[in-house]
Amino acid sequence: MRIGIVARLEIPEALKITREVLKLLAKEDILLERGLAKKLRKRGVEARALGKADAIITIGGDGTVLFAQRHAPETPILGINLGGRGFLADVKPNEAQRALQMLVTGGLPIVEREKLVGEAAGRRLPDALNDAVVCSAQAGRTLTLRVSIDGKLALDVRGDGVIVATPTGSTAYALAAGGPVIDPRLKAFVVVPICPSYPKPNPLVVPIDSHIEIEPTRAERKAFVVVDGQVAAKLKSREKATFYRSDKPARFFRWGEFYRKVREKL
Repeated sequence: MRIGIVARLEIPEALKITREVLKLLAKEDILLERGLAKKLRKRGVEARALGKADAIITIGGDGTVLFAQRHAPETPILGINLGGRGFLADVKPNEAQRALQMLVTGGLPIVEREKLVGEAAGRRLPDALNDAVVCSAQAGRTLTLRVSIDGKLALDVRGDGVIVATPTGSTAYALAAGGPVIDPRLKAFVVVPICPSYPKPNPLVVPIDSHIEIEPTRAERKAFVVVDGQVAAKLKSREKATFYRSDKPARFFRWGEFYRKVREKL
């Protein structure tokens, strides 16, 4: 089995766990992400080459999972959690040996998670596993945004921005902004205003086949479109960002149970 490994090098424990993983996977064909390989004094590959693997193991937090998924979007991922919440990287370090044994023997089922994609300023945006955010390009400045669902005006928002999140992303930034937790089995997106002023619009849960359009309307204010934490485009007033379901879902090895994670981590 060809297995790619990515680790968050800022976490001191990550290298120790990586070495333990390499021992457990000594009989497998391993692809180490180049930055990690350099720390281990081994040969490595560019992150995009991890797409040639049969599986990817991430060692870190949810951000490490997003990094791997962004560079190898079709490869199923198993995340060992060294971070905080760990909704995507949900294998605890003391569970890693059992999880890896099940992985290489074919004992872990693969599940798919919905992603969203969009267009802004005339170009296609990268797919988002968690969320896409339209926010002010100037720190401390609010935006006025018009949000339409399938061509119908749904929200007028004056505030810090708007989040469009997948069910996976509903437990991340969208939750912190006041949105609901969405079971990943549901076919829906959630639209959440960020720090809106009065009158305060409510978050919306919309069907997965919706087209969500966000338009800044204040002439002198510019906005960023941020996809899974990465700035992907800039919007001027009256330029629109549109988001909709991606036809390329993310793939993960199933570990743990969603409602257990909700109880323990939220």
